[in-house]
Order: sequence, then C-alpha cells, then structure tokens
Amino acid sequence: MASNVDVTGIKNDKVLTNVTAHIESIEPPAANYQFEQYQLQLIEKVKLAVEVFGYYQTQVDVTLPDPNIKNSRWQVVVALGKVTTISQLLIDIKGDGEQDPIIQQVLAKLPLTLNKALHHADYEASKSQLQNVALSLGYFDFVFTEHTIEIFESTATATITLKMQTGKRYSFGELRFPEDARAEALVKDSLPFNSGEYYEADKLALLNKRLKQTQYFRHVLVRPLVAEAIDFAVPIEIILTHKPRDNVDLGAGISSDIGPRFTAKWQRPWVNSYGHALGSELFISQPERSISFDYRVPIEDPIQNYASFQIGFQSQDDNDTASKRYTMSATRFWTVVDSDWQRAMFLRLEQETFTQGLDDEQTTRLLTPGFTLSRLRTKGGLDVYWGDKQSITVESAADVFFSDINLVRVTAQSKWLRSWNEHRVLFRADLGAIATNDFSQVPSSLRYFAGGDQSIRGFGYRKLSPVELNDMGDEVLTGGRYLAVGSTEYTYPFAENWRLALFFDAGTATNNFSSDYATGIGAGVNWLTPVGPVRIYVGRGNSSYESSWRLHFSMGPAL
Repeated sequence: MASNVDVTGIKNDKVLTNVTAHIESIEPPAANYQFEQYQLQLIEKVKLAVEVFGYYQTQVDVTLPDPNIKNSRWQVVVALGKVTTISQLLIDIKGDGEQDPIIQQVLAKLPLTLNKALHHADYEASKSQLQNVALSLGYFDFVFTEHTIEIFESTATATITLKMQTGKRYSFGELRFPEDARAEALVKDSLPFNSGEYYEADKLALLNKRLKQTQYFRHVLVRPLVAEAIDFAVPIEIILTHKPRDNVDLGAGISSDIGPRFTAKWQRPWVNSYGHALGSELFISQPERSISFDYRVPIEDPIQNYASFQIGFQSQDDNDTASKRYTMSATRFWTVVDSDWQRAMFLRLEQETFTQGLDDEQTTRLLTPGFTLSRLRTKGGLDVYWGDKQSITVESAADVFFSDINLVRVTAQSKWLRSWNEHRVLFRADLGAIATNDFSQVPSSLRYFAGGDQSIRGFGYRKLSPVELNDMGDEVLTGGRYLAVGSTEYTYPFAENWRLALFFDAGTATNNFSSDYATGIGAGVNWLTPVGPVRIYVGRGNSSYESSWRLHFSMGPAL
C-alpha cells in the first residue's frame, strides 16, 4: 500500500494489489497547491486499475489528509459496482488456417467465455495464444484485422471481436549450413522433417534438441529465415560450434551405498567424417571399480539409431563377493517412429573370475545374446515432478555356444513419479529371475542381491540374499536366483527447496519365494540444490535375519 494512502471497499486481493500498484506510480504532492491534481490522479488510476477486471461503473471518493491530525493519510473509498460480463464473442478466421485442427483446438480452450466476467488479461492471453499457435504452425503472415472490446455501461456487458487473417501456411525450405560441410550429412540423418513439409516449430525444436544430444557440438542454433522465404518455403539455417577434438569430464560424489566415488570420462566426438565417436570411462569406489572403452557408429542418427562396440573390466570386493570381470560387446540401438521406447540388441562375451560366499574361486565364460527394451519420460528438469522409467532385459547363454553353462536371465525395472498439486509419489519395482543348469557357476555380477539406497532402505548395500553358514556359524551371502522389490515414497514441501519424505520398501532376493520378505520403513528429506536433488533418509529394516537402523544419502534425479 502507498505509504500515504489508505484504500477501502475492495475485497478481492488481486484487484486491490493492482490498485495499489497504480497508486504507487503517482508522485505524492509536495505542497498544498498540488492536492487537487493528486486527487484527480488517484481517481483516474483507481478506475484504470479496476477496469482490467471488468469494473466500469466504479465510484471513487477521495478524502484529503486532516491537517489537524498527526500522520493523517489520504483516504480512498472504492465502490466497484456491477462487473461487466461478456455478452457477445465474435471470432472469425480467414485464410489457410481457417480449418486447421490445432488452431481449432486452441479456439475451443480460449479463456474468453460468454457470460463470464470480462478480464483484460484473458483477452490479451487469447490474442497471444492465437498468434503464437499460428506462427508455430508456419502462418507467418498472420494478422488481426480487427481486435476490439466494446463496453455497454448501461447493461454492464461487453462485446469482444477478434478477426484474423492467417495467410498461407509456409513449408520447410532448404537447409543452410554456413561453411560446415562436415556436419551436413550428420544433420540430415537427424532431421525430423523433410523439405516441402508444412512448417512446425516443434519439429525445429526437436532438431535443435537432437543435435545437442549428439555430443558433437558445443553450441547449436537452428532458426527459420522467414524474411528469405521463396514461394512460401522457409530456409532453415543451422549454425553449429564443434566441440574440441578431445573432451574430458571429471566427477566425484558420495553415497551411503558405496561411499566416495570418482569418475573420469574421455570422449573424441569426431573420429572421422562419418561421425564415428570414441570414448572411455573410469569409475572408482571402495567396493567397485570399472573401466570401459566404447566405439560408436551412427547408422541413421547418432542419438537413437547407432551401433556401439565396447570392451571393459569391472571388479568388486564387497560383503561376501570378490570378482573380476572382462567383457566385450556389440550393441545395436534403435527406435521406431512415434514411439518412446528404445530398443537394444546385444551380443556380449564375458569372463568372470569370482568367489561368492563359501564357494572356491572359479571362472565362468559366457557368450550372451540379449535384448533390452527401455523408456524414459520426464518433466521438470533437475526437480522432476512427473515421469516414468521402464526397462526389461532378456539374455541367454548355451553351453554348446562358447559358454560354460546354460542360462536365461530376465530383469525388469519400473519407476513412476506423479504429482498432485504439492503432493508427490514415487513408485518403484524391480523384478528378476535366472534359469540355469548350474547356479553355482553363475557369476556374482549376474546374481541378485537387495538392500541399499536404491533397493530396500534400512539395510546395507547388497546385504540381502540367500545365506549359508560358515564354520564360525556366521551367515555368508550367496546371491539369489530371483529378485522382487517394491517401494512407495511420498514427499511434500515444507520449505523452499526442501521436501519431507516418507517411504516403505519391501522385497527379497531369494532362491524360492517361501522365505520371508524384508521391509524397510522410514523418513527423510529431499534438498534441491543447483546441481540436483540430495536425498537423506533414516530407515528401519526388518527381516528374518536382522532388524537395523540405517542412514542413507544419495544424489541425482528421482528417475
């Protein structure tokens, strides 16, 4: 509220806020001779502020400060009167966009409604929505030939007229690459449109996103050159700034599962003019270490349709597992039109030397063909508020094809995050099964374990599985044939960038489902930082083997 003015008679907070803002834009009088002018300005500003909410019959009374009373203030009493409603809504579209289904959808959802109070904000929003959708669909000559609000104060009604001419719809024209022949073939493979198709801004945005995801370019700019259109075909200019020949990323983090961790990534985005890429990744933590090299070959586009050839080494020394694993693999990734699902078919040769539980050290070799189907959908950037993530992998090996055992392994994972106003719920499920003629030779890396930050909280990392007793009577983990874990987590904000969390986890890693399930229940907080969410939980774990309290902390997105 202006420091020298009191306003009464307005109960609507939005209207009062707008009136206050208008009053504060007036310079207070410095002398008595300015009082009359200030009084007229107050009346004018108040009426202007309330008219945008449909109040055109407003009465404003202004009382000057009483000179005999210390700190007396200007008094503004407002009688809003009857609100003006929309009695007629005249909307007319001419041109190629007259029957466009997308424009018709926008028309059906405009905030302007007959017999509803006239709000100027709704009028301006309707104009913006119509113009924006027309331009996004390539109606670059769109104009309003008439846009008016006619007020009838005697009946407190209004007539709104919106007449538009969309003109012709433009199409995609030629692609222009300013002195960048190397990227031209790659870009054409990533195009979500063809020359001659009707222009759509969403397809241009998709191309921009795809080019950024290729990891070839540091900066990407894709824009239509409307002023240079010929015969209603818009040239598309693509400006790309290449990444350096070699890129190195270093990272560090910590979680209660594996403690401190260090990562290093090296990538050469352009090995040759065909867009082949070469990279390697190093991961180091106390229980797990790995290094891998990857050679990627784009087939149709480098993001969703490519081949990857990898070699790698992984080692683990944690709980009752000690293993060293060498792998070579070839994987073909692809998607299909109008599908969110990523497909991957792979062939992997691996040899793992491992000691699990009380078993002697042994080495198993497997030649494993397999297939993975996966999908990730998110909204919200770093603070994801909606999304889901699914994957299922089927892999097998046969002792007649360069493998030591027969094996079929199926693993499925699913996460669903949904929000209702401030309420947010995350559901998670992990399932797995192994069929084999000799489970004792199944490598530790392929057996199932549960427990930890991303499994059943209240237990340590990979601390749940079938057990056997050693000579001292202590339980030793063996890993399981089957995995079944489910989780529900609810969060609600209690301060800026902070959410309270409650969770319940349950499941097992087992050789038969007759054994009891482990459960974890607890609470925690999620803290949204500039680099992503940090999650801290205290969980109580209960199983037939133990009951324990455990602190969990981790970083990264929910999906």
